Order: sequence, then structure tokens, then C-alpha cells
Amino acid sequence: MSKVEVYLDEQQVNNLQSILTQSEFGIHILFENSLITEVFKHPHSEEEFFEIENIKKVQEDILRLLQFKTLHDKRNFINSLSTENQHRIVRAYFYIIENNLRTNQKLAH
Repeated sequence: MSKVEVYLDEQQVNNLQSILTQSEFGIHILFENSLITEVFKHPHSEEEFFEIENIKKVQEDILRLLQFKTLHDKRNFINSLSTENQHRIVRAYFYIIENNLRTNQKLAH
């Protein structure tokens, strides 16, 4: 996979950190609970999720999402996506949270 550089201003970095911190406590402000419920009602294959083409799509959507400065704009962007893309970004979000939690647990020991 190619290297991608993303430039975020301080407000965007702080906003992202806040979202990730809240997510660790089960508060998922980017998504409606109904969307999260809908995504996890359907079985999925991790192998399919981590296929190169799918990861490229995830990366594109997340990079676009990170460019929005406000939570309102981020949520509007998510709502503008197709159902398939919304589901993909929700799954990616939860993979990021899971990975973040695992990393923080390893650092604590």
C-alpha cells in the first residue's frame, strides 16, 4: 500500500483525539445508534474487509472525513455516503477503536 500523508490542523487533531477518547467509553458521536445497530446486524468477512480494494475505499472515505473541521460537517458527510460506504466506514471506525485499545493496553504493561 502506498504511503499517504495527511495534514490536519491542531483543531482537527484535537477533535479526532476527542472522538477516539469518547469511543473508548462507548460514546460514538459520529454515528447514529441505529446505523451502528444496522451495520452489526449483518455478518461480514474480515478477509473481505481487509482486501486491498476495500481498504483503499476505507482510506479514501476516512481521509475525506478527517478534512471536515466540525462534528456536524463530519456527520453530514457520513450521511451523504451510500449505505454500503456508511457501513464500511462504521466497520473501519470500530477496527480503529479496537486497535487503539489494544495498543493502549500494551503500553500500560
